[in-house]
Amino acid sequence: MSRTGRSSIRSVFTAKDLEIFVDTYRIPERFSPTLPRPDDPTECSPERIVIYTLSFSSCGVRYPLSVFKVDLLRHLGIRFSQLHPLAFMRVVHFELSCVAVSGEPSVPLFCMFYKLVSDGDWFTFANRKNSVSPPCYSFMPTSTYPKEWKNRFIFASAAMIPESPPLRDPKAPIEDSVPVLSADEIV
Repeated sequence: MSRTGRSSIRSVFTAKDLEIFVDTYRIPERFSPTLPRPDDPTECSPERIVIYTLSFSSCGVRYPLSVFKVDLLRHLGIRFSQLHPLAFMRVVHFELSCVAVSGEPSVPLFCMFYKLVSDGDWFTFANRKNSVSPPCYSFMPTSTYPKEWKNRFIFASAAMIPESPPLRDPKAPIEDSVPVLSADEIV
């Protein structure tokens, strides 16, 4: 995988791509989904977020984000745009697995299986080696996964993901201890 830095990436999304994306995933106009200008890098600001379209098209992310996804981002102290699309695939799969067994997804339960790791300028999840149980999703597709996801992004109003934490430094150490589960989560 290329380790191209976030600041040097430019979007290849076209106006037609944007229109199709907004219609397909029902992104409200009030969030001002826009194309980056040719010189716009994938930088967030207090006014805007970056949306990698692959998180929606291939990983099952939908707007509005579930309470679980928002809680997980807050707990980890990362922004939506800092999470690698394949990491979102694990999050979505975990959520669906919990619902399939009549359970509720929770941040501590997710963190029992996975730990946050840095992947260049983005973050992803690795299987937790000291988990009491094997991860619920250990295989990640590679051959069918679009390799050029980094340059397929748009901007939207920061109001789309309320209470986003500040950008987390991918080079900073990650404190990620095994959580204590509640009685409901243990079941």
